[in-house]
Amino acid sequence: MAYDTLGKEGNVETLPLFADINDRTPSYTFSYPTGLLFATQFAQIALVVTKKAAFEDVRSKGFIQKGSVFAGHSLGGYSAPASIADVLYISALVDVVFYRGLTMQCAVERDFQNHSNYAMCAVNPFRVPQTLNDAALRRKSICCFKSSTSTLRYYDLVCH
Repeated sequence: MAYDTLGKEGNVETLPLFADINDRTPSYTFSYPTGLLFATQFAQIALVVTKKAAFEDVRSKGFIQKGSVFAGHSLGGYSAPASIADVLYISALVDVVFYRGLTMQCAVERDFQNHSNYAMCAVNPFRVPQTLNDAALRRKSICCFKSSTSTLRYYDLVCH
């Protein structure tokens, strides 16, 4: 298994998804400096399985009405259909999310502490003051990144 990434020169490089594993590797133990739940591939499994369990708990108590509409965004795009429509066995869901997370973990350059230059912030517009609109959020974000060499990008802005 392999993935494509941009090299330092800007060219596309194909790298093995499991750099430390080859055809002769008899076994492998994953590790991460701060614990496996801080590694994207394992954190995402924990989140999806927890969401599926929470949904099943609510469903078992009769709180899900027939014909209810649900949607998931990003990682929720996996847990929502897996929970509502049972389109994936839990083992397949874990596999898909593991490879998604592993690709995300491997696809960007990391330092000796396994940190990257990327971060994400989700802001729930119903939990912040009305004054924290799109423009205010952008101003606050720009202030945070002024001393950084990172690239600041906005995606999926949905403000009330």
